[in-house]
Amino acid sequence: MAPKTSENIQKFFPHTVIRPSQLNLMNDIENSVLNQKIIIAHAPTGLGKTASALAAALPTAVEKKKIIFFLTNRHTQHHIAIETLKAISQKIDQNIIVSDLIGKRWMCSQEVASLFGNEFNEYCKSIVEKGECEFYNKVRDKKSLTIEAKKLLSDIKKSTPKHNEELISICKQEGMCSYEFSLALAKDAQVLIGDYYYLFHPFIQNTILAKLEKEIEDIIVIVDEGHNLPSRITEMLSSSLTSFMIKNSIIEAKKFHYNGLILWLQNLMTILTTLSNFTSPEYDKEKKITKSDFFDLVNKIIDYDNLINELEMAADEIRKKQRHSYLSGIASFLALWNGSDDGYLRYISEKNSKYSPQIALHYTCLDPSLITKDIFQRVHAGVIMSGTLKPTFMYKDLLGITNGIEKEYSSPFPLENKLSLIIPETSTKYNLRGQSMYQTIAEKCSQISQLIPGNIALFFPSYDLRDNISAFIKSPKKLFWEKPDLSKEEKEDLLNQFKASKTAGALLLGVAGANFAEGIDLPGDLLNGVIIVGLPLAKPDLITKEIINYYQSKFQKGWEYGYIYPAMNKCFQSAGRCIRSEKDYGAVIYLDERFTWTAYYSCFDHEGLIISKEYQKLLLKFFEKSAHSQYALFEQRY
Repeated sequence: MAPKTSENIQKFFPHTVIRPSQLNLMNDIENSVLNQKIIIAHAPTGLGKTASALAAALPTAVEKKKIIFFLTNRHTQHHIAIETLKAISQKIDQNIIVSDLIGKRWMCSQEVASLFGNEFNEYCKSIVEKGECEFYNKVRDKKSLTIEAKKLLSDIKKSTPKHNEELISICKQEGMCSYEFSLALAKDAQVLIGDYYYLFHPFIQNTILAKLEKEIEDIIVIVDEGHNLPSRITEMLSSSLTSFMIKNSIIEAKKFHYNGLILWLQNLMTILTTLSNFTSPEYDKEKKITKSDFFDLVNKIIDYDNLINELEMAADEIRKKQRHSYLSGIASFLALWNGSDDGYLRYISEKNSKYSPQIALHYTCLDPSLITKDIFQRVHAGVIMSGTLKPTFMYKDLLGITNGIEKEYSSPFPLENKLSLIIPETSTKYNLRGQSMYQTIAEKCSQISQLIPGNIALFFPSYDLRDNISAFIKSPKKLFWEKPDLSKEEKEDLLNQFKASKTAGALLLGVAGANFAEGIDLPGDLLNGVIIVGLPLAKPDLITKEIINYYQSKFQKGWEYGYIYPAMNKCFQSAGRCIRSEKDYGAVIYLDERFTWTAYYSCFDHEGLIISKEYQKLLLKFFEKSAHSQYALFEQRY
C-alpha cells in the first residue's frame, strides 16, 4: 500500500507529481522535524532532495516561527534552493522571506581582493568600528537600520525570494553593504541559505545568531551534500604555521619598522627549523609534536601571550596602511595552538615547494563531533542529506548525533538505463605500479572509450597517476585535462568545450575528489560513461594513520571510517556524474581488481552490479540496446 501525503506536503510541494521514493523521503523528513530528530538520509540523485526537504520542513518553520538554515557548499545549489522557494511561494500564494548569503568577503563592496579569512574579518571589523565603511553606514545608523534600509527591506520582503547575486546588485545600486542588509532580511526570514560555516563555525554562528536575535534551538537545519560536512568541519578547526608565513612577516616588520618584532620572528623561524630535525626518509618528513615542544621554546624568547598581543597590535596598525598583514595569521595560529589536545593532532612537516623547502607546524582537527555534537543536540530538528551518505551509521558516529534517524532510499531511475561494471583485471595498488601496469590500464581505457559513444569522464586516484597512465591512452577522441586549482571561469570554459565535443566524443581526464568529480551536471548525451580508474585511497601519511588510530580507539572502526569508506565515497561521487535524469543512459566502469575485495565490494549497491572481464561484449550490447530505447523515445516525442 502506497504511503499517503500529508496536507502540508501537498500544500508546500512545488511540483505536480510526487514519485513514490520522493514521498517516502518527504514523509520521513516531516516526521523527523515534527519529532525534533535529526534524519540522516542517503538519497540518490534524482529524488529531488531540495524540494522534498524544504516542502517537508517549511510548514513547521512557519507554524512554530522557526528558521530553516539550508546549508550547502555548492553555489549552484543556492540557485536551485531559491528557484524551489519561488515555486513554493507561488503555489501557496504566500510570501516566503528568504535570505541568501555567501561568504562575507564575497558580498563586500570594498576593494578586498587581497584579503582572505581572518585578515578580511579584522579589516572589516576595524573600519566598521571606526565608522569608515560608507556601505555599512548606509544600512545601519549606530545599531538601528537607516530609513533607506528599512524602505528597501520592506520592498524586498514583499517580492519573490532573491538569489544573492541579485541582492548584491540591488544593494550596490543603493550604495549599501549587501551582507549587512541580508542579515537584516534574515531576521524575519523563514529560510536562510548559506555555507556550512553559518552554523558550524563557532565565531560566525555566534555573530549570526546575535544579529538574527535567535537561539540555536530556533533552527531547523538542512545540510545539503552532507557527506562533505565532516571534512569541512575538521578543515575549519585546523591551522598551520609555515616558514613562508614567517619569512613574509619578517619582511613586513622591516617594511613598517617594527624592529622589536624582527628578532622574535627570526627566533620563531629557528624554532621551526629546530623542531623539523627529521630522521625519517626524504619522502616522509613529518613527525608528531606536543603542545609544550613548541610552547616552551617560544616562552624562552618572550612570554607566549605577550607575543600574541604584540603581533596583533602591530597587525592592526599595518592593516590601516595596506589592509593585509601576515603578522595577524601568526597571532591566530599561536592562539589556536594553545587549544585542547582532545581530538587533535599536532605535527611538523617539511615539503619541497617551488622555491625552497617549506616547514609547517600543524594543529589539525581529527574529530568533527567536537563542534557538531552539541549543535545537533540543540537545534530544533535537522536533515543531513546526500546521494553518497553511506553508510549512514558512519555519519551518525562522526558527527556525534545521538537523536538521529538513519534512512536509505533507492534510485528513482530505471535500473536498465545504467550499466554498472567492475573489471577485475588491473590495479593501482602501490606495489603493482609501474610502466607495464600503466600501459595495461591505458589499453583498457582506450578500448572502453571506443565502445562508449560520445563523451566519457575518467577519474584517477591522483594527478600523478592520471598523468602516468594517460600518457599511454590512444583514442581518436579529444582529451581534456583537469588541472588542480582551476578558477571558476577556467572550470566553466573547460566544461563548455567538453560539452561541445559530444558528437565526435571526448575524454575528460579528472581526479576523484577534485574539480569535476562532484557538483557538475552533464545530463542527457553530454556524458555517456564514467571510468573510475583505481581506488582513491588516502596517502598513508601521518595524518591518515592518526585518523585511523583515533577512530579505532573511539568506534573500533578505524580502517573503515578513516580509509575505506572515504575512498569509496569518492568513487561513488565520481560515478554519480553519469546518470542525472530518468532519461539518461550510461555506463559506469570500476577498473581495479580491489573493487571485488570484500572490504570494498560490501560498499556497493549490488542491484544491477556486474563483475566481468567480458566488458567489450557487455558494452556493445548495452549501447546497442540504449540506442534503440533512445530512438523509441525520439519517435514518441516527434
